[in-house]
Amino acid sequence: MPPADELQGLRGLHLPPAAGSYWTDIGLAVALGLVLALCAALLFRLLARPRLSLRASAIAAFEDTLALPEDERRVAQAALLRRVVRTVAGEEDARRVGGEWAETLDRVFGSDLFTARGGRVFADGLYVRGAGDTAALDDELGALMRRLGR
Repeated sequence: MPPADELQGLRGLHLPPAAGSYWTDIGLAVALGLVLALCAALLFRLLARPRLSLRASAIAAFEDTLALPEDERRVAQAALLRRVVRTVAGEEDARRVGGEWAETLDRVFGSDLFTARGGRVFADGLYVRGAGDTAALDDELGALMRRLGR
Protein backbone atom coordinates (compact mmCIF):
# COMPACT_ATOMS: atom_id res chain seq x y z
CA MET A 1 0.00 0.00 0.00
CA PRO A 2 1.38 3.29 -1.00
CA PRO A 3 1.79 5.95 1.66
CA ALA A 4 -0.60 8.83 1.64
CA ASP A 5 2.25 11.28 1.33
CA GLU A 6 4.82 10.41 -1.32
CA LEU A 7 7.65 12.13 0.59
CA GLN A 8 7.29 9.84 3.56
CA GLY A 9 8.02 6.90 1.34
CA LEU A 10 11.50 8.19 0.48
CA ARG A 11 14.39 7.00 2.55
CA GLY A 12 16.77 9.46 4.11
CA LEU A 13 19.95 10.24 2.22
CA HIS A 14 23.06 8.48 3.55
CA LEU A 15 26.69 8.68 2.58
CA PRO A 16 28.20 5.48 1.26
CA PRO A 17 30.11 3.45 3.86
CA ALA A 18 33.71 4.60 4.43
CA ALA A 19 36.43 2.52 2.84
CA GLY A 20 38.59 2.63 5.99
CA SER A 21 37.77 2.51 9.63
CA TYR A 22 37.00 5.57 11.69
CA TRP A 23 39.73 4.54 14.13
CA THR A 24 42.52 4.65 11.53
CA ASP A 25 42.03 8.40 11.17
CA ILE A 26 42.23 8.86 14.92
CA GLY A 27 45.27 6.58 15.14
CA LEU A 28 47.04 8.57 12.44
CA ALA A 29 46.28 11.84 14.24
CA VAL A 30 47.55 10.44 17.55
CA ALA A 31 50.74 9.10 15.95
CA LEU A 32 51.38 12.40 14.19
CA GLY A 33 50.81 14.29 17.46
CA LEU A 34 53.29 12.04 19.29
CA VAL A 35 55.92 12.51 16.59
CA LEU A 36 55.48 16.29 16.72
CA ALA A 37 55.67 16.27 20.53
CA LEU A 38 58.88 14.20 20.38
CA CYS A 39 60.42 16.61 17.87
CA ALA A 40 59.44 19.59 20.02
CA ALA A 41 60.92 17.95 23.14
CA LEU A 42 64.20 17.18 21.37
CA LEU A 43 64.42 20.71 19.99
CA PHE A 44 63.72 22.19 23.43
CA ARG A 45 66.36 19.96 25.00
CA LEU A 46 68.89 20.96 22.36
CA LEU A 47 68.24 24.68 22.80
CA ALA A 48 67.91 24.67 26.59
CA ARG A 49 70.79 22.36 27.44
CA PRO A 50 72.78 23.55 30.41
CA ARG A 51 75.99 25.34 29.59
CA LEU A 52 79.06 25.42 31.77
CA SER A 53 79.16 28.25 34.24
CA LEU A 54 81.83 30.90 33.96
CA ARG A 55 83.66 29.35 36.90
CA ALA A 56 83.61 25.81 35.49
CA SER A 57 84.74 26.86 32.03
CA ALA A 58 87.45 29.15 33.45
CA ILE A 59 88.77 26.40 35.71
CA ALA A 60 88.80 23.90 32.83
CA ALA A 61 90.64 26.37 30.56
CA PHE A 62 93.08 27.23 33.36
CA GLU A 63 93.87 23.57 33.99
CA ASP A 64 94.52 23.14 30.27
CA THR A 65 97.15 25.89 30.45
CA LEU A 66 99.08 24.08 33.18
CA ALA A 67 100.30 21.46 30.69
CA LEU A 68 102.00 24.11 28.52
CA PRO A 69 105.61 25.28 28.81
CA GLU A 70 106.07 28.35 31.00
CA ASP A 71 106.16 31.02 28.27
CA GLU A 72 103.17 29.61 26.41
CA ARG A 73 101.35 29.07 29.70
CA ARG A 74 101.57 32.77 30.64
CA VAL A 75 100.27 33.83 27.22
CA ALA A 76 97.38 31.35 27.43
CA GLN A 77 96.58 32.48 30.97
CA ALA A 78 96.64 36.12 29.86
CA ALA A 79 94.16 35.29 27.08
CA LEU A 80 91.99 33.47 29.63
CA LEU A 81 92.06 36.49 31.95
CA ARG A 82 90.95 38.72 29.04
CA ARG A 83 88.03 36.37 28.29
CA VAL A 84 86.94 36.28 31.93
CA VAL A 85 87.09 40.08 32.24
CA ARG A 86 85.21 40.47 28.93
CA THR A 87 82.48 38.18 30.26
CA VAL A 88 82.23 39.78 33.69
CA ALA A 89 82.97 43.46 33.08
CA GLY A 90 82.53 44.00 29.35
CA GLU A 91 84.57 44.73 26.26
CA GLU A 92 85.82 48.15 27.36
CA ASP A 93 87.44 46.80 30.53
CA ALA A 94 88.96 43.88 28.62
CA ARG A 95 90.80 46.30 26.31
CA ARG A 96 92.71 48.09 29.08
CA VAL A 97 96.50 47.85 29.26
CA GLY A 98 99.25 48.38 31.82
CA GLY A 99 98.32 49.60 35.27
CA GLU A 100 94.66 50.06 34.33
CA TRP A 101 94.55 46.41 33.24
CA ALA A 102 96.06 45.31 36.57
CA GLU A 103 93.51 47.39 38.50
CA THR A 104 90.69 45.92 36.40
CA LEU A 105 91.92 42.39 37.10
CA ASP A 106 92.10 43.11 40.83
CA ARG A 107 88.60 44.57 40.79
CA VAL A 108 87.09 41.66 38.84
CA PHE A 109 88.83 38.97 40.90
CA GLY A 110 88.64 40.83 44.22
CA SER A 111 92.33 40.58 45.08
CA ASP A 112 95.60 42.52 44.95
CA LEU A 113 97.50 39.84 43.04
CA PHE A 114 97.78 41.87 39.85
CA THR A 115 98.78 45.26 41.29
CA ALA A 116 100.88 44.36 44.33
CA ARG A 117 102.13 40.79 43.89
CA GLY A 118 103.25 38.23 41.32
CA GLY A 119 100.31 38.72 39.00
CA ARG A 120 101.84 42.01 37.93
CA VAL A 121 103.52 40.00 35.14
CA PHE A 122 100.17 39.96 33.30
CA ALA A 123 100.06 43.75 33.22
CA ASP A 124 103.71 44.68 32.68
CA GLY A 125 106.04 41.84 31.81
CA LEU A 126 104.14 39.11 30.02
CA TYR A 127 107.04 38.34 27.68
CA VAL A 128 109.84 38.74 30.24
CA ARG A 129 111.62 35.44 30.90
CA GLY A 130 111.81 34.08 34.43
CA ALA A 131 109.43 36.57 35.96
CA GLY A 132 108.94 35.29 39.49
CA ASP A 133 107.81 32.06 41.10
CA THR A 134 105.69 30.33 38.48
CA ALA A 135 104.28 27.60 40.74
CA ALA A 136 103.07 30.11 43.33
CA LEU A 137 101.52 32.30 40.62
CA ASP A 138 99.76 29.28 39.10
CA ASP A 139 98.40 28.33 42.53
CA GLU A 140 97.12 31.85 43.17
CA LEU A 141 95.52 32.08 39.72
CA GLY A 142 93.84 28.72 40.26
CA ALA A 143 92.47 29.92 43.59
CA LEU A 144 91.12 33.09 41.95
CA MET A 145 89.44 31.05 39.20
CA ARG A 146 87.77 28.84 41.81
CA ARG A 147 86.42 31.94 43.60
CA LEU A 148 84.77 33.35 40.48
CA GLY A 149 81.05 33.96 40.62
CA ARG A 150 78.36 32.59 38.30
